Amino acid sequence: MINRWIGIATLVLMLGVNAALMMRDVLPDWMAGEPPVSRALQLESGGESHIQLGIYDQQGHCIGYSWTYSSRSGDLISVRHRTVIESLSLPLDTEIRAIRIDTNLNYLRHRGLDELRVCVFGLGIRIRLEGEFFPPNDFPCRWQVGSRRGEFLLPGEATRALGDMIRPFESLTGLSVGQSWRVELLNPLSGVIPDWGTRNMMTDGLLVRVTGIEEIEHRGAVVEAFVIEAERLRAWVSREGRVIRQEFELPLVGKLTLVDEPYDDELRQRVLHEVPAR
Repeated sequence: MINRWIGIATLVLMLGVNAALMMRDVLPDWMAGEPPVSRALQLESGGESHIQLGIYDQQGHCIGYSWTYSSRSGDLISVRHRTVIESLSLPLDTEIRAIRIDTNLNYLRHRGLDELRVCVFGLGIRIRLEGEFFPPNDFPCRWQVGSRRGEFLLPGEATRALGDMIRPFESLTGLSVGQSWRVELLNPLSGVIPDWGTRNMMTDGLLVRVTGIEEIEHRGAVVEAFVIEAERLRAWVSREGRVIRQEFELPLVGKLTLVDEPYDDELRQRVLHEVPAR
């Protein structure tokens, strides 16, 4: 009789554990919905916006900046990211100086991402990624790292949420706690370090969740922000959709932090001039 009750209790415990694991790991995957719309895609014709992010290492030192300029003309929306990392320490006493990553994204209002172009400068080798929409729903991409070249195919729906590992999010509007979606993250430095390999040029659709609301200090004030979490990634987003802080683990580098800052065009021009696109 005792053995029977022990068996029943064990079965109930196993079912409870499996249910908990399903609720934590499987259900969010099933329920992943449409990604939030970025503020750039909500611009009126003739509108434009500027974003500046400071990039900080694990010790809190500023090691670079990222700027985003978005504009809309008719049905065409252009998003231009310019990211400069002035110093990046790697294992084995390797240090990379003055990396510049230029990302150009063209969207058609009725269809989504139409063209993608990424170029990395300052490493002494040619690094490029180009892609364009191909009907009915494919997005073929071509990459080059030095003398190596290759291609891969993104499903059209994968481009609805696209970022990069240096700057995961631009802006996220209409958030609510419990919301989840998938985002494709580009690794623009893939292939530079042998252990990374060009096969890691894109992630396999990172699951992102809105896990709660926290108060965070930003520009001298306390701001109520949504908390966004994914594997090796955490971000805080204002109720207006501005990504005010992002923290993420970069392979072989460690934690980097991006902080929303006041836009400084003089700083942008000076930094980009010091690391030209060539």
